[in-house]
Amino acid sequence: MKLLRLATIAIICIGAVVLAYRMAYPSLTLRYRLTLEAEVDGQPKSGSGVIEVTYTKQPQIAAQPELSVSFRGEAVVLDLGKRGTLFALLKPDTDSRSGPEWIVLRAFDFPGGSLPRLVEEGIKQLRRLSGKRELPLGSLPMLVRFRDMNDPLTAERVRPDIAEQFGSGARLTRATLEIVPTGIWPFNSFGISGEQLTRVVQGRLSWLHRLNGGYIDGEFTSRNAPLGLHGGDFQRS
Repeated sequence: MKLLRLATIAIICIGAVVLAYRMAYPSLTLRYRLTLEAEVDGQPKSGSGVIEVTYTKQPQIAAQPELSVSFRGEAVVLDLGKRGTLFALLKPDTDSRSGPEWIVLRAFDFPGGSLPRLVEEGIKQLRRLSGKRELPLGSLPMLVRFRDMNDPLTAERVRPDIAEQFGSGARLTRATLEIVPTGIWPFNSFGISGEQLTRVVQGRLSWLHRLNGGYIDGEFTSRNAPLGLHGGDFQRS
């Protein structure tokens, strides 16, 4: 009986410590769907992907930043038919806040595309986000295409005016970002809960699995890789 009482007290104490830590260092995981819409010779095209981002306040030990951000997901694939395929990467372009971890803040008009100075307040604001927002085409992640889908070294950067690479009659018309259900961990990792992360890019780029996180020229430095692209720009788990 005494051992049971001691075990109960220990569990309560551990639970109290965990609760106190979570209150002092809150964390939030959200998922969003990024959708690109285009028109090719008058025909509508669209592609979308669900990406997960986790924002965490962490202890400032050894001068580490107060905010830790991580993300999972993959590049958005927009199939333009005979014209080719456009990829919106997990990488910012000219807008530094167009990367996967900050684009939510850009879409929902956080001042400067950043969290407030108080991380706790920023996480509170993120918890309240819902619905869909339009994204300016100039605030998209880096867009690329491959002249040859089987050769990663044929990567080319694409501007929002996609007719430059995909020919006249091709144009991006709209981009949206929508908050979707995150689900409950760990069930959302197994497709049981929440909107599932998109898993299609591997089927489009047969060479991707061989990179093992390295650069697309097969090296682990970016000296020769086109645009400095690596495997993590296309898929992050």
